[in-house]
Amino acid sequence: MSEKKKKVPGMAFLTPCRAAAIFLSAFLLAGIGAAVWAIVTFLIKPEDTGLYDVQVTSADLRLTVFDRTQDRWRFVCSSSSNELLANISCEEMGFVRALNHSVYSFLEGSNDSEDYFCVDVEQLTYGKKIREALSPCKCEIGQVLTVQCQDCGRRSLIVDRIVGGLDARQGSWPWQVSLQYDGVHQCGGSIISDRWIVSAAHCFPERYRHVGRWRVLLGSIYKAPTHNSVHIAEVQTVVFHSSYLPFVDPNVDDNSRDIAVLALTNRLQFTEYIQPVCLPTYGQRLIDGQMGTVTGWGNTEYYGQPSEVLQEANVPIISDAVCNAPDYYDNQITTSMFCAGYEKGSIDACQGDSGGPFVAQDTLSKASRYRLLGVVSWGTGCAMAKKPGVYTRVSRFLPWISSAMRTFENVPGMHKMSRT
Repeated sequence: MSEKKKKVPGMAFLTPCRAAAIFLSAFLLAGIGAAVWAIVTFLIKPEDTGLYDVQVTSADLRLTVFDRTQDRWRFVCSSSSNELLANISCEEMGFVRALNHSVYSFLEGSNDSEDYFCVDVEQLTYGKKIREALSPCKCEIGQVLTVQCQDCGRRSLIVDRIVGGLDARQGSWPWQVSLQYDGVHQCGGSIISDRWIVSAAHCFPERYRHVGRWRVLLGSIYKAPTHNSVHIAEVQTVVFHSSYLPFVDPNVDDNSRDIAVLALTNRLQFTEYIQPVCLPTYGQRLIDGQMGTVTGWGNTEYYGQPSEVLQEANVPIISDAVCNAPDYYDNQITTSMFCAGYEKGSIDACQGDSGGPFVAQDTLSKASRYRLLGVVSWGTGCAMAKKPGVYTRVSRFLPWISSAMRTFENVPGMHKMSRT
């Protein structure tokens, strides 16, 4: 008799076809598991509201802050620090300052512990996000904070030569101003409040530091007061960044921290032609490729003449990596700057546009608003290929701007201030 071979358990069934089927099944199960995990992760991740995390409700002006741990908006409980919180929250949203604040009483029994934030006064400071000073609470006082911020970034008029640019229309860019020394245009600037203008530090070298000889022309697309909407304001205070290195050493080739603010002698009355622009929100990032608008009265070509009519041009933001490439600016772009323009050139800011605004629209505060993302700073030539305009990154200087305005509110003259 022949001897029967013993079966090895499982081996007789593991044919090549069955092995392939097992592998395929395992692969499909792994894929399904990964898909389920991705869906769960998507469902539990913090909500992207499309809004900045600090808001004021349109109906009743209640201050709300988004709680990303619970994916919900919370009202802020009233406290002894309401005035400070109102000012700081408006600044954080890019509105520069609070016009008014009050309290809103809610009905008894509606103070769910998950609906409110209370503030830790010791943690509440300028230049720091208010979310870091808040924690969930029951708000036993029964009142929440309401805030009215200074409006900004909106044009009152319906709007249908920077190199390659177009003539602006009256009222198109109501925050644009002309900074003039002894009656001659030197730089541009941007209105951010009824008292303050943002411009570039390099507009104020030693020969231009007699504050009484500066004037600000507002409300016109012309550098000369030829329109009945024009207003000419005296300058009381100029503050420039003390770490703008060309003022420290003329041989230094670093234009970082090219920013300044000016205080007017008298407060402005806003009109259809004179309006403030919003500042960036705290932590707002620039988006590569995002289109913005640069405006000014500078030369319409490198060896040309300054424009008599305000010019506007739309240019995209260029990534730091591209702009720091050897054939662009070869690592001259620091974290306090950004580039905007086209690889081929043809559209750019030029001499005389310095200090002027680079603005872009967003809906971070619900309504569509323009924000001052950049200040015209420097560049190689004008509209040259791979040599785009370079702008001061305003979001990097929000604490500095805030501190300068508070510190020198009533201090006339020319001042320099370091980083805060």
